[in-house]
Amino acid sequence: MDIKVKEEYLAQALKLHRTNPVVDAHLDLAGEVLLRHQAGEREVVKRYYLPHFKEAALNMVFSSVYVESGNLSRGWENALEQINALKEDIKGLSGVVLVKNSVDMDKVLEENKIGILLYMEGLDCIGEDIDRLDVLYGLGVRGASLTWSRQNALGRGCCKASEYRQISGRLTKAGERAVKRLEELSMFLDVSHLNDEGFDHVCKLAERSFIATHSGSRSVYDNFRNLTDAQILALSGQGGIMGMNGCKYIAGSLAGNHIEMLCRHIEYEVEKAGPEHVGFGFDLCDSYDQARARLKKHSCSPNVCDGESNKASEKQETGVERDDCLLNHGQIPVVTAALLQRGMDEDTVKKIIGGNFIRYLANVISGI
Repeated sequence: MDIKVKEEYLAQALKLHRTNPVVDAHLDLAGEVLLRHQAGEREVVKRYYLPHFKEAALNMVFSSVYVESGNLSRGWENALEQINALKEDIKGLSGVVLVKNSVDMDKVLEENKIGILLYMEGLDCIGEDIDRLDVLYGLGVRGASLTWSRQNALGRGCCKASEYRQISGRLTKAGERAVKRLEELSMFLDVSHLNDEGFDHVCKLAERSFIATHSGSRSVYDNFRNLTDAQILALSGQGGIMGMNGCKYIAGSLAGNHIEMLCRHIEYEVEKAGPEHVGFGFDLCDSYDQARARLKKHSCSPNVCDGESNKASEKQETGVERDDCLLNHGQIPVVTAALLQRGMDEDTVKKIIGGNFIRYLANVISGI
């Protein structure tokens, strides 16, 4: 049985969302937009995401650029296609801003808009060519993880969420140069998906605070995609933030107790790291998986696809099972309400739902 949230706490949560910054630090948005564009759809953000963003009063989303294993042979081209597809999709979209600096972020918060911040989920696409980080920066990318859950020229990722095995290996010399250049460019470094030895190596190299955009606690659920207690303390000790992951295989909610497990991760992380170092990084992938499966099985024209109303039939057609703890971003206030119902105070909740990541970004991406 999952937590049953009382209406009074949901109302309290919604009020907090409407009066304080709300951030999701990981969503494979750029990749999904490209997949749906390739299937003939347009206005993907507007039709699939914007209603739910508004429902949760979301202010900022980190859009990852993730190159699938099947696209690695043309990884650089695929990454650029994702970036261009997202920019095209939100061009002229009222209330949505591509965030490149603190000025953009201030505009988002002051004018109650929705900011999208681009970052790389793995740098397979650059190989050992560190100068490509400068190109990505020029395109508006403001952060990167060195690896996804695989090996590349910079280092080794941890195992996939569905696996359980330790992967050894430190960063390569190119990986060391990448960390240095990311810091020089004021791009944030993300250690989600990095293996344990790579995490330790980053701790010794990094001169600026780094984050884990979408990782939970390994003590709450033993998965190598989650952080150990020592890693949580190292991350928080240098000013970083960890975004709680909303995938059931990483949260450990295989029994359907999704909200309960999300709360357990957050509460434990607050206890270990302090309330200033915890946030949301839900990594909601069901819609992405549906888009990928649909593109593989069907052709889709703009005249046939009508966004949100097509999602139920899409799931039936593709056979994609639910992996996310939440149905969509509109359910984020339920997590907030559950935390309040379980006794978390409002000041702590304000930091977790977005205040911490906003503060971090203000310090990191301050350049124009």
